[in-house]
Parts: sequence; structure tokens; C-alpha cells
Amino acid sequence: MRSARDQALVTKTRVSLPLPSHFSFDAVVRSHGWYDLPPFSYDRAAGTLATRVEGRPVVFRARGARLLAEGDGLSAARLRAAARRIFSLDVELSAFDAALSADPSLRRALRRGGGRMLRGADVFEDAVKMLLTTNCSWEATRGMVRRLIELASPDGLSFPGPDAVARFSPAVLRLRVRCGYRARSLSRFARRVASGRLDLPSWEDRSRPAAEIRDAILEEDGFGPYAAEGLLRILGRHDYLALDSWVRQKYRSLHPGSKKKTDASIARRYARHGDYRGLAMWLELTDEWHSSKN
Repeated sequence: MRSARDQALVTKTRVSLPLPSHFSFDAVVRSHGWYDLPPFSYDRAAGTLATRVEGRPVVFRARGARLLAEGDGLSAARLRAAARRIFSLDVELSAFDAALSADPSLRRALRRGGGRMLRGADVFEDAVKMLLTTNCSWEATRGMVRRLIELASPDGLSFPGPDAVARFSPAVLRLRVRCGYRARSLSRFARRVASGRLDLPSWEDRSRPAAEIRDAILEEDGFGPYAAEGLLRILGRHDYLALDSWVRQKYRSLHPGSKKKTDASIARRYARHGDYRGLAMWLELTDEWHSSKN
């Protein structure tokens, strides 16, 4: 813990980044459930998103065509990089927009600010959170993430890095995080990243084909097709659909039909969108999240 004097000496850094056209702060924050998991904290009324980067508190807000970020003890370069990553500012959507001339509902959803996914401060945070969403309720995921932070983070507030998680055995993770069978996968994943045997930043390499990255994720213990494709969605790669029970149920509520043929129906409906098929599906299924009434 830092003393009051040390805290007073921490330098506040403020940066301002230009935003792409059709950007919506709220639509990115609520693009999926990460905003509801610590260390994120979203005050929708105030229009601020707080999180922690390298153990330091950071707050984001949008003002006009600029994204403002304020952090304690971070360099301006690190704060800009965090803002770009967390708000997916590196994702290019113009090609998808141009292809939607015959699909006004999807174009409207995209231009309302959809399409960019909220990300954690780094890919390790995103990957671990995705692992902890598999085969469980959202409430269970929230509990596992909170307990992992309390156990492994030096300050009990920030998302722990791979070195911190790797210190704990699968048995301790199972007991303290209460993550069940995921403990073995979480421990192995953290140890592989911490040792350098797994080049995790390569999963964000835009020059690599999405199929290649999907295969690399599937090689990791505990990451099945849903986790691999869901992580790719967060990373801005939309070649896949990341089907789970919520997606299937929501799709059938919009497009009634045989439950046995749901996956095939989803694949057919969005196939015309090519490399953006997953995003087209996500925009349609989450459209009501961002309506004027919500």
C-alpha cells in the first residue's frame, strides 16, 4: 500500500485521442459483458469507464470527437496505447460499412456505434475472462473473476498478470477462485505465458489469418471453439460465429424455426457477410441493447 504522501506525489497523465466516425462510447462499453467484470466499473449516467492498467487507476470519457483518458503514474504513450486497445480503435470497419448498402438495419446498427468490442488492458485479461465464461452462468463468471483478482493481484484491485497467476497451483486456484475444472487450464495457460513458451501478443497480429489464430487458441487447454471464436470477436476478427446457448436462444427468438437446425440456419443467414459474418450476427442479436429505450 502506498502512503498518503506517496499517493500525492503520483503524477496524473491526461491524453486525448481522435475518435473514428460513427463512434459511440456507450455502444463500445456495452458491446458485451466485460464492462460488468472487474476491474471495469461503468458509470453510464456520468459517461465514464474506470479500470486499472499496470496496477494504476485509469478513467475514460468521450467529449465530442475525442476520447479522453486520465491515469495515475502512467506515461502518455502507455495511456494512449491502453485507450486504443480497450476501445478497439485499431479496428477498421469501413469495408464492412460499404458492403451493407443492401442491409439498412445492419448499417444503422453499425453507424450507431456498433462493431467495436470492449477489451481488457491486455490480451491475457481477455483470454482468462473468456476461459472463465465457459459452461457457466454470468453470475458464476463474475464471482470467479472477482476472486481471482482478490487472490492473485498484488493490490487486490487490478487484473493479475500471468506471473502472478502462475504462482498458484491448480489446487489453490480451484479452492480459492472456485473455478472448478477450469483451474487446471488457467494454471497451465498462465505458466505458459509467464515462461514465454506461449507468444500471446501474436494472437493480436492483424497480418495472421484468423484461422491460424483460432487454431493456436484451440491448442491451449480449456479453450474450445466457443472460447476461441469469442476471443477472436473481442480481438476484432469476425470470421467466426462463437455460438453458445445465449446466441442460439436469441437467434431463434428473432428467427423462429427448428432448434435442431439452429446452427445451420445461423451459418446460412450470415454467410454472405464473409469475414464479417460474426459481426453481422452480433449486431443483429444485440441491437436492442443499444436502442433509444435502453
